[in-house]
Amino acid sequence: MKKRRLLRKTQVVQFLLRVSKFLLKSQLMTLLLGLCALGFVVGKQVHPDPKAVPFEELFENLSVVSYRETPSDSTAHFVVELSTRGRVFRQYDIDARRFEAPMRGHDYRRSISITRYPPIKVRGHVNRGFWLELPDSSDHALLPGQFDELYQTTLNFVKPLSAAAVVLGTLSGYSMGYRMGTWSTSLSNPKVQERVLAVPGIGRVIAREAWRRVLLEPVVMDQESDAGRFASVRGTQRIYTNFFRLALADSNDFIPHETARLDSAGCPYESRTMRAFAQAVHCATQDTCDLASIDFAAIENWANLLDRRGHWAYRSTPPRGVERMRYFGTLAWYGVAPSEPDERRIWVGRRLLVRNGDTEGFVADEIPLTRVGCPIAWREWLRGDSKYLSGNAWTAQFMRESRQFAPVVQLGRGIANRLIGKE
Repeated sequence: MKKRRLLRKTQVVQFLLRVSKFLLKSQLMTLLLGLCALGFVVGKQVHPDPKAVPFEELFENLSVVSYRETPSDSTAHFVVELSTRGRVFRQYDIDARRFEAPMRGHDYRRSISITRYPPIKVRGHVNRGFWLELPDSSDHALLPGQFDELYQTTLNFVKPLSAAAVVLGTLSGYSMGYRMGTWSTSLSNPKVQERVLAVPGIGRVIAREAWRRVLLEPVVMDQESDAGRFASVRGTQRIYTNFFRLALADSNDFIPHETARLDSAGCPYESRTMRAFAQAVHCATQDTCDLASIDFAAIENWANLLDRRGHWAYRSTPPRGVERMRYFGTLAWYGVAPSEPDERRIWVGRRLLVRNGDTEGFVADEIPLTRVGCPIAWREWLRGDSKYLSGNAWTAQFMRESRQFAPVVQLGRGIANRLIGKE
């Protein structure tokens, strides 16, 4: 047995020597090392400061977990998972306000009542809106052209190209050199992780970013081809979005009056849920306020109420007459009136194309355009400046999947622009 092992080791060494000689003679090793050096130089230029904190990478891969310790718990508990390359390296407890080691193995308590909010990845941004004409029958599906316009499905053609670029970069040595060049500022580096968690006030920033993640979940429009279902979901999202904006600036005290009306109408749950959501939004606007699990749960409860009932006033609508007309007129003024059942045109405005877990869809711009509701990693997409890569949806999709090649592309564009200018 020992002789066989020695023979195999000798054969492996001889094979590696022959491969090395071949690579040196054919200049492949020189090309590989050259591309590796190029990747290293590009990586160093992208992150020249070795002490920089990769906030974008941190928040882009952030996920939130909601669970109850026991089925009888009235309020869910929230934990933020910080991960890199698909692996959780730390958890942040919202109520305890401390970082904890990630839980390994199976936790039976959490597996019963857990709700997971995975990272929402931005694929691109659509800077235009359009009127969506619904078919006469709600049983009909959206037309192929309408579906493509909504979700920009042509961006899927970029996926094979970006995947091929990643494979080519890995095999050529460029990716290896790029990772070496960015290692000092990469979140995969344990030292960088500790440096990030040591930033003063980072816990409060992470809690706010996690709150935004939960806030955006109800307005993620998945790829829905059924016209009736699409109209129903968009109607609920419109009410949710406009009420959020109303909670940000309720100059006429509509919410206090409405909660009082709901209480007098015998709807304490609706009144309590509305008041809790408005208070959570107000707390999120205050930089000195520490968010707690109740502020996260307020979003879940409010969104659940609108999703199940369509509107909070389903039990408290005034009877027919002047009072009913005045009430619905007030709701229409704030943009939170119930949707018409025979609605045939829906305005779909500017939107971010996103990937939510394994599904793709879009998020309308209304909430992300507010300071309170915009995730840090999304701000570049909403600048509206054509000089950024996010200005072109195709380029943005390619660069988001293969961002290590972005500096090379920018360098090539700069050289091309100079050559055109000389001509």
